[in-house]
Amino acid sequence: MPRVSRIALCLVLVAISAGCSRTKPPFDGFTFSPDGTYITAIHSRSGSSFIYKIPIDTGKAMRLTNAAEGFEGIPSFSPDGKRIAYSYSAGQQSRSRIVIASVDGSSSHTWPTSEANDFSPLFLPDNKTIVFARSGYYGNYSPIAPQAHHQWNFYVGDLDGTNIHQLTNDDFYMVSRASISPDGKTLLFVSSESHGDVIAICSLEQPPMPRLVLKPRVQNRLGEAVISDAMFLPDGKNILFSAATDGAGGSYDYDIYRMELHAQTVEKLTTANGYSYGLQLSPDGRTGLFVKNIPHWYGDEAKVFLLDLVTRKLTPLNITGLE
Repeated sequence: MPRVSRIALCLVLVAISAGCSRTKPPFDGFTFSPDGTYITAIHSRSGSSFIYKIPIDTGKAMRLTNAAEGFEGIPSFSPDGKRIAYSYSAGQQSRSRIVIASVDGSSSHTWPTSEANDFSPLFLPDNKTIVFARSGYYGNYSPIAPQAHHQWNFYVGDLDGTNIHQLTNDDFYMVSRASISPDGKTLLFVSSESHGDVIAICSLEQPPMPRLVLKPRVQNRLGEAVISDAMFLPDGKNILFSAATDGAGGSYDYDIYRMELHAQTVEKLTTANGYSYGLQLSPDGRTGLFVKNIPHWYGDEAKVFLLDLVTRKLTPLNITGLE
């Protein structure tokens, strides 16, 4: 399917899923802390986006960083729990750069500006190196699509922004937030390609070796899987992902699945999930987290849910304290 058609298809999918009353969610982009006791989330207000810390037991959000304005991206934690890494841009026309800071948001160091935009840094197990995504183009390929970042590739570099090496040479049209295997040897992400969404796995030891491309057997009336998130489970043998399938009344359900990598067998963990997004996984691999739109007559309400991957029980996480 041509890329323009693919864009139109995604827009139709979102419109059908949402109806006409979806409201803008107050939070997005979650990450579990290394000990699993709290999450971070991105909260947008007054034309800026900031990182908030949210304890799991109370749900009370508080600012983690202290920037007065600008756009902070989804953070990741170092394996030793001492640092965070995230992207930051001062405004709409500013380049996005990587920031390394202490886990409490202090002692931050911002990388020098490059000619591209850098996003979504992930620490490798050595605590000294990060993998990040770089966009080479901001715009659109179709008049019916909004402007967005394209021509994506992944890079690796030291924490001070030096010794940067390119890992992929694919200029991906769109990519998801990536995941690092527990042994630190492979990179996993969702790529939107001409023939649909695929889960790609690339070598971090021998780039740019040919990547493994997975197409989970999740069917819908579109004839192809529409995948929004994917990540390694702690055993390195299974992955968790979210995909859209047929729902009631002509809508789509974004349900959660687990797939065994060797046999590529797929197990469905939720049912009739409706429109959901932002899937993330706790460090121990026992709990998933995602945002789900709850429809009301006055508009949709975005709520966060915790998913027990063993019992498949859903528990709402009520978040307060957002300004």
